[in-house]
Parts: sequence; structure tokens; C-alpha cells
Amino acid sequence: MSMSLQLVVARGTARSFLSGNAAAGYGDVILLRRLLLAEGDHLLAADLLLMAIAMNPTPAEIAAFGDAI
Repeated sequence: MSMSLQLVVARGTARSFLSGNAAAGYGDVILLRRLLLAEGDHLLAADLLLMAIAMNPTPAEIAAFGDAI
């Protein structure tokens, strides 16, 4: 089973966000989560969801990405 380059980059980015090796904004986390869900990586997407919730998003961020949580 081969992975697309987009999925490989998305998974690497997600792991960097989760480990704290890269700074992540709320919107970046949500958009990356959506991509991973679409690609079928539900476990990594779930970890990103927990991270997004822990980020305490502002009301504006919730309004922009509210359907993700």
C-alpha cells in the first residue's frame, strides 16, 4: 500500500505538532485533522482533535472552524 506525498507530509507535520517540535495554530491543527480524516488516518486525527480542544480556541476560531469539533 503506497501513501501519497500529501499524506506523508501531513502525518509528519501532525507528529511535529503533537510532539511540540513545531508551533501550531488552531486553524492549522483543524485543517490538518480534516485532511487526515479524509485520508483515513483516524488515530492521528483524533490526537489532533484533543490538541485543538486543549488549545482553548477563541470565539472567532470556534466560529471559523466550529464544525470540526
